Amino acid sequence: MEADAPSSDVPDEQQPKTEETVISPPQTISITDGFAPMNQGPVLTGTTEMPSGQLVYLQPPSGAAKVIGIFVIIWGVLFGVLSNGLNMLGSLSFGNATLVALDAVNILLGVAIVVGGVMMVNYQRRGVMLLFLVLVMGAVVGAAQLSIIVDYDQLLEDEQITQEEYDALQQVGGGLVQGIGMVLVVFCNAMCGLMVAIPLMVSNNGLDDSKLFG
Repeated sequence: MEADAPSSDVPDEQQPKTEETVISPPQTISITDGFAPMNQGPVLTGTTEMPSGQLVYLQPPSGAAKVIGIFVIIWGVLFGVLSNGLNMLGSLSFGNATLVALDAVNILLGVAIVVGGVMMVNYQRRGVMLLFLVLVMGAVVGAAQLSIIVDYDQLLEDEQITQEEYDALQQVGGGLVQGIGMVLVVFCNAMCGLMVAIPLMVSNNGLDDSKLFG
């Protein structure tokens, strides 16, 4: 008895595949019903890349330099120019040419303070350096003014000071007055230097790379 011939409905793997069978696309997987667990179904792998032309948002610079610069300008006008101008008038009345010259230098330093403040408002680093230089020179000029020996007897004779003021100065002593004045000059200039240095100590201060010399 002959064996039954294989059914024609079962495809033969050795039979040549038709063009329709070769180019037929793979079966699609629907994900509309939710994501499959990590241990089941297909898993997408790969690396992510930053898109080109992305926007980078920069934090605006700190306003410390502008605020300190405004205070410096006011300080330079009031105490650097006007105050020393009044002191020059007093020195002229004393007739001391050295004090007049030192007051003139202080007025020029006051103008430099205003210029440095304007630079700080414009976020220029050289403005801070200029103010440091002015503070050092101001301390030197202040020390020179305190070192000048004033003839209190002549001031009393010219009636520029009263007898009470003369007696108080004689009791205190000129050297002690000069020493106290020197301490005050150094302390005030040091405090002003710390205030000017605040923009340098603030992160993202916005100051440029400008230099005072060169």
